Amino acid sequence: MNRKIAFILIAILLISCNSVTVKESSPKLRVSDNKRFLETEKGDPFFWLGDTGWMLFSKLNREEAEKYLEDRRQKGFNVIQVMVLHNILKAVNAYGDSALINHNVALPLTTPGNSPDYAQQYDYWDHVDYIIKLAGEKGIYMALVPVWGSNVKSGHITREQAGKYAEWLSDRYKNMPKKVCLLVGFCRKLRVYVWQ
Repeated sequence: MNRKIAFILIAILLISCNSVTVKESSPKLRVSDNKRFLETEKGDPFFWLGDTGWMLFSKLNREEAEKYLEDRRQKGFNVIQVMVLHNILKAVNAYGDSALINHNVALPLTTPGNSPDYAQQYDYWDHVDYIIKLAGEKGIYMALVPVWGSNVKSGHITREQAGKYAEWLSDRYKNMPKKVCLLVGFCRKLRVYVWQ
């Protein structure tokens, strides 16, 4: 049952999400015809050199995130693997902004506006947006894990909640301009999906 919830979450995101911004020189990616590797739109294999910044969205502020991403860019990393929500019972960012209403993934907590100069406007999801865009400007792809599997295994997420969360996430990111966003799903094995 828990695997089914994770699958539903990933499937809905794949169906409806488009892309995020990456540097113009960063090629569009796709899954190869034999489904064994990622390749560029020209058919060249894509070498995934990823760093696991699992808690990037929740632990680092804007300045720290910029420093981290710049460091990874200089070291040659081209993918950052990151958790959108790690622990839904404690889903807050470096600014103390909660991600959810009542720890429910079906109820993301958003505020009007998105200016980092006004704490009442800049919420958890604005911070996620900022970091994704910043990574794209540096030519780094973001491998997003929508929610850590322990939340599903422990029964904190129902199938209905997973579906609503997936739809909300895909609606939020479907209109970001250009190129590629990677979605990583952990069911029994690592699966990577590309949508554009």
